Amino acid sequence: MKIFEINPGLFIWSVITFLILVAVLYKYAFNPLMKLQKERQDEIHQSIVGAEQLRNEAQELLANYKRQMAEARHESEAILERARKLGETSKADILEEARVQAETTLARAREQIERDTSQALQKIREEVADLTIAATEKVTRKSLTAGDHLQLIQEAIDEIDLSKVSDN
Repeated sequence: MKIFEINPGLFIWSVITFLILVAVLYKYAFNPLMKLQKERQDEIHQSIVGAEQLRNEAQELLANYKRQMAEARHESEAILERARKLGETSKADILEEARVQAETTLARAREQIERDTSQALQKIREEVADLTIAATEKVTRKSLTAGDHLQLIQEAIDEIDLSKVSDN
């Protein structure tokens, strides 16, 4: 028995069996495997196309988001600017109103001072007149008539320098 001996009958039957096995495998195993591989390639290709579409949509959403953020930032800056201008306008209005009220109060105070000064001067005149009458009565020791009273009052008023009193 030889280990490496070639038997032509066995060789032919081995080749025929091998070819039948390859044909059966090609028909029943290789074609279905190739079909599964093709389907898997198609799935992968579809996944890649879907991923690219999702990436494009994501980029569009990102660009849209960035644009909306820029618009929101611009709008918030515009709102802040309007608020600042409104604040400045309100401040100016309040200051103007306060100035007008201060001037009005000052004018009223001046009018009140003038009225009070006039009243005080009038009282001083009356007091001077009464004192003059009292002093004249004491000096003359007699009662004066109404005409004498008026004449003495007028002379006393003419002698008093009221401008010195009003300057104080």
